Amino acid sequence: MSFFFDVGIVNYNGGNSLVRCVRSLNAQKLEVRVWVYDNASTDGSILLLQKEELPCRVIQGKKNLGYAGACNELMACFEAPFQALCNMDLEFSEDWSFNILSCFERYPEYGAVASLVMERSGKVNALGVLLGKDLFAQNEASGKDISCADVREKDVFGCYGAVMAFRKMAAQKVGPMDASFFLFFEESEWFIRFNLCGFKTILCPSAKVFHERSMVTVRYSPMKLYYSERNRLRSAIRLLPISLLLELPFRGFARYLKMAKGGVPTKSGDGKKLSKLCIIEALAKAWFEAALSFPREWKIRRAYAKRYQDVPQKITKLLNRYPL
Repeated sequence: MSFFFDVGIVNYNGGNSLVRCVRSLNAQKLEVRVWVYDNASTDGSILLLQKEELPCRVIQGKKNLGYAGACNELMACFEAPFQALCNMDLEFSEDWSFNILSCFERYPEYGAVASLVMERSGKVNALGVLLGKDLFAQNEASGKDISCADVREKDVFGCYGAVMAFRKMAAQKVGPMDASFFLFFEESEWFIRFNLCGFKTILCPSAKVFHERSMVTVRYSPMKLYYSERNRLRSAIRLLPISLLLELPFRGFARYLKMAKGGVPTKSGDGKKLSKLCIIEALAKAWFEAALSFPREWKIRRAYAKRYQDVPQKITKLLNRYPL
């Protein structure tokens, strides 16, 4: 049987959340082919999934490749003209796939369709992504009640990384995600290249997904802060105009100061205590490793300049179009 839509789930110790995610995809009104890439989980989540006997194709990795590496493995297996990648901590509305594909049909010039990502409370998780001048990425309308958000079909920078739907031909042209990022910002860097290739993304509000958020990586954790900052800085070296690249330390300091004034969390999402010292250490490590990677990133910058042409000008337009 041929499928029009491949959907791949990246799993790491997903437990019952993985089962619920697969079950919601199997309950779609418009059938999809479900894939699961397991990043060497240790919680028996794949055995739990197999016990449920839910239709899906499971790829068991021998080691944890991170989100980017697992996404690349899934995309290499996909064959359908429409494809999606997602976290294991999602539940899809039963008409999600129908609405996504309907949107692709209505907008043949678009390469990707963003879902409306919600919390069960009725608050928005993400409509799309907004970008700061230092490439700091923030979910649009995050934390807002759905009644207060700009929920309509509209252009967005790209899909929120928890769930990304795109055309196969677009993904093939953009190429794989950078597996060296491991976690965080890999989808932002990928969607920047997506835009540089000339592809656009549209938000489909009727394609609803419910997200538990950061089940494994944990909100406010030093690990999450480290990876997101390191990978943002590496991307900035590759992509930002020189003028904005020179402003990175100043913009970073201003943002950290603003965050500190707003109150530093005393606990991470899993209840563990957070100290200011561990937060500072995570940030320092991110900046140090990004600085060490400068020669490698500069080579990538030169390769991007040859491939995409006028990158600084295109990035400036992109930042102005989806400002934070």
